[in-house]
Amino acid sequence: RGILRFQVTLEPVFDWHGRWHGGAEGFWLWVEDGENNRIYHHEYVLMSRRTHPEPVELELTIPAFEPLPPQYFLRVMSVAWVGCEMLLPVSFQHLLLPDRQMPYTDLIDLTPLPTSALHEPKFEQLYSKFETFNPIQTQLFHVLYHTDAPVLLGAPTGSGKTIVAEIALLRMKKRYPKGKCVYIAPLKSLARERLKEWRKRLASPPLNWKVLELSGDTRHDTR
Repeated sequence: RGILRFQVTLEPVFDWHGRWHGGAEGFWLWVEDGENNRIYHHEYVLMSRRTHPEPVELELTIPAFEPLPPQYFLRVMSVAWVGCEMLLPVSFQHLLLPDRQMPYTDLIDLTPLPTSALHEPKFEQLYSKFETFNPIQTQLFHVLYHTDAPVLLGAPTGSGKTIVAEIALLRMKKRYPKGKCVYIAPLKSLARERLKEWRKRLASPPLNWKVLELSGDTRHDTR
């Protein structure tokens, strides 16, 4: 609700002359709030002789504060030519912002799904310590294991989010045996904990998948 996305197309409407324009022409682009005297975005745009007269496509993410002003202004100014400037108002008169309350998905009272729903003995062995998935895992199982739809899950600690991610991983490896999956953690300690567990469960028989750690340190990662 507090972010606007601007899709901007800058199209050169002038003839290119190498004597006057050289190999490239630079322009500054601003997004301004004239009512509050603020500049929310600035970007340097370079148009080249090689790509002329192809337009330049930009996608901007601009903050929106309530109450919204009547309009923002999009300003484009040449860095070389005096008076070469354009000011375009972007009206918010008919802009409808989404509701403040996020649409959460209700947890449905479903019969717990047995791990045999994986229909793959090697996968089922990963969860031999329990017979059924928990309510969150049950509700998400179909979309994770039978579709490629994106899923965003926000749930409390201890609610089984790791197994939810593993179900999606199992689908990926089932469809693309040579495919690679990346797990990102905010802390190195969490990544190490997950590495240790997955090496024990996924890198050993019967799966024998390769599980590695990438730290961002090139000396470490090339070992």
